[in-house]
Amino acid sequence: MSFSLLNRQRLISTIVCFILPLFILLIPTGATFTPAIRLFLVITLMGVLCWAVDIVPQGVPAILMPIAYLLFGIAPAPVIFGVWSEPIPWMMLGGLILANVLLSTGLLERVAYRSITFTGGSYTGLLMGLVIAGIIGNILAPGKVAIPMAALTFGICKALDLGKSRASAGIMLGGAMGALLPQQFIYNPVNLSLTVENGQSVTGPINVSWLDYLWYNLPSVLYVFLVVYLVGRYAKPKDLVLDKQFFESKYRELGQWSLAEKKALIICLALFTVLVVGSFLGWPIMWAFAIFPCLFFLPGIDIGKKEDISRLDFTFVLFITACLGIGSTAGELGIGKLFAENVTPYLEGHSIFITFALIWLCIVLANFLLTPLAIISVLSVPLAELALALSINPLCVYFFTCNAYDVVFLPYEYALYLIFFSFALIPLKDFVKIMSIKAVVSLVFLMAIQLPFWMITGLITG
Repeated sequence: MSFSLLNRQRLISTIVCFILPLFILLIPTGATFTPAIRLFLVITLMGVLCWAVDIVPQGVPAILMPIAYLLFGIAPAPVIFGVWSEPIPWMMLGGLILANVLLSTGLLERVAYRSITFTGGSYTGLLMGLVIAGIIGNILAPGKVAIPMAALTFGICKALDLGKSRASAGIMLGGAMGALLPQQFIYNPVNLSLTVENGQSVTGPINVSWLDYLWYNLPSVLYVFLVVYLVGRYAKPKDLVLDKQFFESKYRELGQWSLAEKKALIICLALFTVLVVGSFLGWPIMWAFAIFPCLFFLPGIDIGKKEDISRLDFTFVLFITACLGIGSTAGELGIGKLFAENVTPYLEGHSIFITFALIWLCIVLANFLLTPLAIISVLSVPLAELALALSINPLCVYFFTCNAYDVVFLPYEYALYLIFFSFALIPLKDFVKIMSIKAVVSLVFLMAIQLPFWMITGLITG
């Protein structure tokens, strides 16, 4: 029987996803590596590989994995499905609603063009404007800026007639970093919450307020501007002259502030105020991400539409809860402790800098096979156990993870960077070079600035 290239690729993907994990069943079990852990690894590896190669829709493994854990008796239902009683799924839904409404009102686009005109008309100024727009966007809609930014940067490259070039790569990836990197110091209801929630099965409850996250990661503000500036130095074309009036005209085309934009801004500012004030008063601020977006639909406000609900990506919410289910089940089985017991001897006796460099390398290498959220779900518990074994504050490892999984070298490693690459304006060689620059800056910055800052602030002791 002959197969087309597509069929052969699908056959190989099927073997990789569903046959290779079965070889884990050949590993002998014992008092430490129990049959339950072995079966958990088989099921989890199947699901993670399905996500990695995209052989089935993302929601299919997200539904089947937790059900398989339950049916095979790996963990009780309250452990596997208990995440639905936690804030994260509802925060995700609220965040998706917030992004949809802000897109439909045009508020994010207005913020972006105003930021660009504020930073001047040079190529570097354009990139700095994208970073400022990304920071403001993440304050208004945490973690929901990437797709609007991709559309904006694509439009800028087309308007400037840059085509597929290094200059386009700088703008597109500068925008991507401006949208994604601020999440390393602006509280994101997905990344950090997911990491902390998974790790709590071994560390116990850990509360991180909006201000705590900003304070301990304050040096990352400099990191974002530094890495995008260096991208600009690499990608800036010698013969490109940018006209600041072009961006001012695009801003003027948006017209006067509409009533819907004003209402959206007021609600976003109210959300921001609750996050800041709640950080001082100890409020459960994560629920605010679910509550405030619903205000868009109340009588008298009426800027949310039925379409903003109907086009929600519920598959992504299922994916998030499945990732949390992996973490809680792994914690129940003691997999994190098993990992820590075997890895800790190799990390003991090293300086804190060598230890964190090895953790960074582990996560960067894992990125070649796993998505960032899969890395969080698979490694959060083991890394939490490792931190406790080495007497390191788990928050340091969590914050470090949020930086390291953003280090990629190829577009497929991170779906959000892949979105920017999919607009066909970024040459692959320039993608690799720009991301290599970012990787070097990331490691040097973490070692030279971030870790010493944590020592000064007391997050790292001893």
